[in-house]
Amino acid sequence: MLGGLNMTSASSLLSKSNRRTQHPPAHASLNLSAAVDWRKSDAVTPAGSQQQCGSCYAFMALGTLEGQHFIKTGKLIPLSVQNILDCSGKYGNMGYNGGLMDASFQYIKDNKGVDADASYPYEAVDGKCRFKRENVAATDTGFIDIEKGNETALTIAIATTTVENNEPKPHYQISDTKNDHLLTERQSATFNVEELTQFMFGGPGNYFEINTRRQIIRLALDHPIHGTHLPFEYLTADEYYSLTIRKSLLAIQEAKRLNITNNKHRGWFFDIFVNNRFVFFIHTIMSLHSLETMTTEEQKRQFLPLAQSFHITTAYAQTELGHGTDVQRLETEAVFDPTTDSFILNTPTLTSTKFWPGGLGRTVNHVLLMAQLYTPDRNHPCGLQMFLVQIRDLKTHEPLPGVETGVIGVHFAHTFGDNGYLRLKNVRIPRTQMLMKFDQVDEQGKFHNQSDARLLYGTLLHARIYLCESVTVALAQAITIAMRYSAVRFQGQNSNGNEIRILDYPLQQAKLIPCLSVTYAFVITFMKLDNYFNELKTNEEIYLEQLPEIHALSSGFKAYTTLISERMAQVCRIACGGHGFLVGSGLVGIRNFLDAGCTAEGDNVVLLQETTRYLLKVMQEVEENNGKHIDSSVAYLSLPLWSSRTTMNLDDYCRVFESRSQLLIKEACNTMLELSSSPSSDEFLSNSIQLVHIANAHMETYLMRAFYEQVNKASQHPSISSILEQLFYVFAIHTLRNESADFIRFKLLSADQIYELETRTLPDMYSQLRPNLVALVDAFDFHDHELDSCLGRYDGQVYEALMERARLNPTNGHKVHPASLSLKQGTLSTL
Repeated sequence: MLGGLNMTSASSLLSKSNRRTQHPPAHASLNLSAAVDWRKSDAVTPAGSQQQCGSCYAFMALGTLEGQHFIKTGKLIPLSVQNILDCSGKYGNMGYNGGLMDASFQYIKDNKGVDADASYPYEAVDGKCRFKRENVAATDTGFIDIEKGNETALTIAIATTTVENNEPKPHYQISDTKNDHLLTERQSATFNVEELTQFMFGGPGNYFEINTRRQIIRLALDHPIHGTHLPFEYLTADEYYSLTIRKSLLAIQEAKRLNITNNKHRGWFFDIFVNNRFVFFIHTIMSLHSLETMTTEEQKRQFLPLAQSFHITTAYAQTELGHGTDVQRLETEAVFDPTTDSFILNTPTLTSTKFWPGGLGRTVNHVLLMAQLYTPDRNHPCGLQMFLVQIRDLKTHEPLPGVETGVIGVHFAHTFGDNGYLRLKNVRIPRTQMLMKFDQVDEQGKFHNQSDARLLYGTLLHARIYLCESVTVALAQAITIAMRYSAVRFQGQNSNGNEIRILDYPLQQAKLIPCLSVTYAFVITFMKLDNYFNELKTNEEIYLEQLPEIHALSSGFKAYTTLISERMAQVCRIACGGHGFLVGSGLVGIRNFLDAGCTAEGDNVVLLQETTRYLLKVMQEVEENNGKHIDSSVAYLSLPLWSSRTTMNLDDYCRVFESRSQLLIKEACNTMLELSSSPSSDEFLSNSIQLVHIANAHMETYLMRAFYEQVNKASQHPSISSILEQLFYVFAIHTLRNESADFIRFKLLSADQIYELETRTLPDMYSQLRPNLVALVDAFDFHDHELDSCLGRYDGQVYEALMERARLNPTNGHKVHPASLSLKQGTLSTL
């Protein structure tokens, strides 16, 4: 990626520009200074604003040329960016839509100059070339690119010329810190922020692919539509929907132009481009996955290209008005008619109405419908199957005959989601539109079951793990906002009469630092779970073998992360005082999203019971088989119990949580077996409160071990390792404190030990982490556009942003609102 242009599509352009990569000749007599700052030599023009134009490549090229021209002539002349935009098209540049520095240099060389900005000023739009020879202010006779990774070449280049860095920079370096208090916080950090970012989010196989993600995000932001509309909270419902549709369609167009085809990368691009309001997000996350994994090769060739290109768009129509988590009781019917080789689809009861699917209300033209299959050769349903069903005319977007669809009532969050309802009356679809990779219906209506029915739920697993990522990112955004705001907000005074930064209050630290530690634990554990899931997907046999474990882990992790994140986002909001209640704080939207996450993709209580069923079964196997062939996530169930000791290291914390979980599961097993050798659903239900507690305990154990493994991996980075250790201790003690009754009851720890951890060790960890708190949230690498927060801005200009956002409120367009005329002087006295 270079200057906002996809490098793959730019390869021919680079060859045209005679691009050379080498280092300047190393002169033996060159006396290199320890530091060179060309700004102090007045060799750098003031920073310019590209506005909403994708002209960064031209600014970079001319910034370098301006500096070199100054070194050569002693004259610092701003050069014309507009000249490059308008005139370098034949070199492959695309004006305000992006281009390359090398192509710009080649144009200037061949053109024998570029005009001065004074004669050809910047307009931030494409125009006709108006270059005039008499206004030439500088030229170049050649150019070179420094060899990547060659520090000697870079040193010599810096000493002899100004150099433009076009490598992807961290998002936290996009803007300068303008708030002195926030700057002080960053200067106090004891570790390199970029080193931690790369360790956590970079490297081979890392889900977040931080450097690629930075490039994708910058591409998404390099478009003139951004900043052209009011904040979303100021829009009417129709304006809101119209804008999200417009930006979503434009995002699809731009992703195609930039050749972004990887599903994950494209998802990042869409989220950033449409402010996390991409109207086809269910289509990209769930439906495409279903069409890739549940179709025959022939169906894949027929449907997948249309879905990938958004010619057909889909909602995932599973949840019904009367049934959600209990999918086996879904009532929608698909009856096969062999005389027409088609299925007849009906929602035969009120409760069978499809209700809640995202995008269904007004947006999509198809659905992936989950329905009970009926065939002539069977007197009972063949089970749930998935069908691709067109619901709207592709030309007029009108609902098709037999289709009733609309938007459901106003709801708490996901206002962009266009959640809808669907009723079907004798709607016919071809037999070939049942997804038939695993099960088939032939032309005679005979049902062929050729696979394990569990494979049908792969899409739900995929969506559940994706939700875990979204929840983790949302919590990271919440703690970033709250921590930065706490560093610039002052409240109260000390004994000297000086105002106190609220981040220096122990109570504020006690609110936010545990949230920070939990966020790091969630990020680390999500990456571990995602890697494991992706490994399993490569082998269907192993996938089926490990499906109970991955189902239990994904269910438990989704439930635990959404529950804790929702609570902690509320802590972050409250920690920001009254300003945290503003939508413009960014925290309100995060809080609402996380609240909805507790129900989306499976109710948390139900999912935790799924995890417990797995744990009880494994414990029985451990006791019967002495722990042979036990899954890795529950291997601790066959270990000896941890023995209490005075001092505890990181592994001790893992072991004490493992022993607690082991004892809870064993206790539940014994209780259930006392009731019956084969516990019934009613017996399971009567003990469900304790069983949910067991699932949470297991997830805390899994999180603890994942965090510990990551700390060990950081051993080659001493400063990072020590910081992660401190966060680990906070996470462990905070979690232990909240569940202290278990540890005391099982005599794993005494009340005195827990009191010591809570009153001495935990505050000591807060003190050690205090200088690094802002740096630790900076390491999450969020762009200001992602946060969309007046309080969490990187530059710290909180109060300026709050006032600017307030003034944008359309209500302020009236100096006197018509309705308030009745409040003028004298009116009230007549009442």
